[in-house]
Amino acid sequence: MMSTVLVVGGGLAGAATAKELAASGVRVLMAEATGALGGKVCDYGCKAASKCSNCGVCLTKGLWSEIEESDLVDVRLETRLVDLRGDRGAYTAALKSGGKVDYVEGISDVVVATGFKNESFEDAHAFVEVAGACEDGGSSIIMGSDIERIFKGRDAAEIFEKTPERIAFIQCFGSRDKANHAMYCSRVCCAYSSRAAKVIRQYHPACDIVFFYMEMQQVQSGDYFDELKALGVKFIKCRPVKVTAGEPACVVFDNPETGRRESLSFDLVVLSNGIQSADDAAGIAEVCGLGQDAAGFLKYVTDVDDAKRTGVYIVGCAGGPAKIEDVYAEAVAVARCIA
Repeated sequence: MMSTVLVVGGGLAGAATAKELAASGVRVLMAEATGALGGKVCDYGCKAASKCSNCGVCLTKGLWSEIEESDLVDVRLETRLVDLRGDRGAYTAALKSGGKVDYVEGISDVVVATGFKNESFEDAHAFVEVAGACEDGGSSIIMGSDIERIFKGRDAAEIFEKTPERIAFIQCFGSRDKANHAMYCSRVCCAYSSRAAKVIRQYHPACDIVFFYMEMQQVQSGDYFDELKALGVKFIKCRPVKVTAGEPACVVFDNPETGRRESLSFDLVVLSNGIQSADDAAGIAEVCGLGQDAAGFLKYVTDVDDAKRTGVYIVGCAGGPAKIEDVYAEAVAVARCIA
């Protein structure tokens, strides 16, 4: 009987792994907890301005249809892995869908690609007063994940129904925060927010854009942030004290240049939310014999050599924050290791 690789998760990491495995003639069983493939990356829009910005979204083009049309990939939606017994080459997986549990034998390897969650308004910090705010893009305060959906759903020249005169991007929302057990950098926030800013400036040159930041990460080679400054984008190095929704919204901050507490008004405030461990990370870790780091992301109990011994691999943001291109490359590498 031909063995099967179980891929847990149908987002970018899982789908890229399955595609590579199928290309090598390996049969794949994909268990996706939601009702559709794609994960969060399906909501991401292209952020090319005058030229490609290398945001990585193009890597996903056609990926989901290839998975759905492949004869070697069996996709099971609304399905969760609830138990895993056996050893590499002879695992039995218990997959739960609805109220029924299906036991699948002959699993050679398991790829855990359960993704991540974003900081949300429900998890908002005390300094953000979100009265009247909502997650549909209709408020004066939105999340970075909302700006992604806005870019995906509209033509670049018509990003907003009504162009804001002033926009603030507040970096590290949900990252580098001890209260949220997220002292790490999420690696993606500077990239998507700054690329979004460049597109906004191109199509709406009169829009005033301000970044509040603690430390901006290098997005690509060259004088990237000098290019943004040359476009008129402003940078204030501080974490705001308070942000209040309204028309306009108000950002209160300690100005590092004057040493005084000041406030600025914005038509739109974007909270550049980072990457956090998935809600079911602890359960998946227990089922698959994996560990978790201090932030809750999955890790190998000793080191990556565990995967070669057990046949259980961690791919993508299930193991920590990663960019689209890095997730894709890791998925391909793991698939080739298995095949």
